[in-house]
Amino acid sequence: MNEQRLRDITLALAGVFQAASLVRDLAKTGKVDESIYETTISSIYKIDAENVAAVFNNEKGVSIGLKELTKLLNSNKSATDPYIGRYVISLLHLERKLRKNPEMQSQLKRRVIYAISQANYFAHTHPTVIASLADIYLKTLGTLPFRIQIVGQAKFLNQPEILNKVRALLLAGVRAAVLWRQMGGSRFQLLLARNKLVNTAKQILKNT
Repeated sequence: MNEQRLRDITLALAGVFQAASLVRDLAKTGKVDESIYETTISSIYKIDAENVAAVFNNEKGVSIGLKELTKLLNSNKSATDPYIGRYVISLLHLERKLRKNPEMQSQLKRRVIYAISQANYFAHTHPTVIASLADIYLKTLGTLPFRIQIVGQAKFLNQPEILNKVRALLLAGVRAAVLWRQMGGSRFQLLLARNKLVNTAKQILKNT
């Protein structure tokens, strides 16, 4: 595996971790870092990006994900929220299910293209657009037998606006998981190349 390929795989995987981290924050506190949230949501719209970094605007745009990836793959349990790991595994599992369903892939692409037109008219994180992204998740990935169980405060998860944000972030997480797979990511790497992924993530963070 050459250096650029490893870098791309690490960045895409960090995108999954970042979406998982934001879902955790919303479910537990009802709040997220707005700039990171917007970057993560906007990654859904970057279907023709020049490279992996461009999907997240730049490498700095996925810094939270890189930090969480480093914590988890370093097996530093004391510094890692267990729910982030669970959400990451669930998002990768959804990607696997999606990969085996070409019809759903086509439906997702059509609906995301429409959401892009909405985002261009309103704003990338406008409530109308987020509701549309949430509906895309619900009507496609949400119909699969596998369900991601979100753990948090009921007072937040019972709010339609927050629930829409959570579903939109799950969609962004699966989008990053698809990118990770396209770049050559695999589950075996999470076991056999953990150190390489961690070292690459640390190097990217050092330079951003």
